Amino acid sequence: MTMVGDPSTTLERKVRGRVRDDESHRRVAAALTEVAVAAIHPARHAGLGLAAGGGMLEAPIESATQAAVETLVAHLEDLVASLPPPAVEQLVNEQLAAELGIE
Repeated sequence: MTMVGDPSTTLERKVRGRVRDDESHRRVAAALTEVAVAAIHPARHAGLGLAAGGGMLEAPIESATQAAVETLVAHLEDLVASLPPPAVEQLVNEQLAAELGIE
């Protein structure tokens, strides 16, 4: 179950695509929203029932989400570049198995 081309480049491309997909973007935004609400509205975060102003956080969260996703992509690319070839090959094979639904 090997892929054609440079395995490291293939892995970087697949990881980059997965981190930038809509589901990952949604998950990062949700985590950042939770942190922002806890920082700006500590009473709401503590469960005291006070509502956060939703629109107030929308633009900063979107901006932070984009920055976080791109930072994560850069760090994961560095990680892949530092891995020994057997580890890269194993990860490429895992990526392919996941795409094919093989366990």
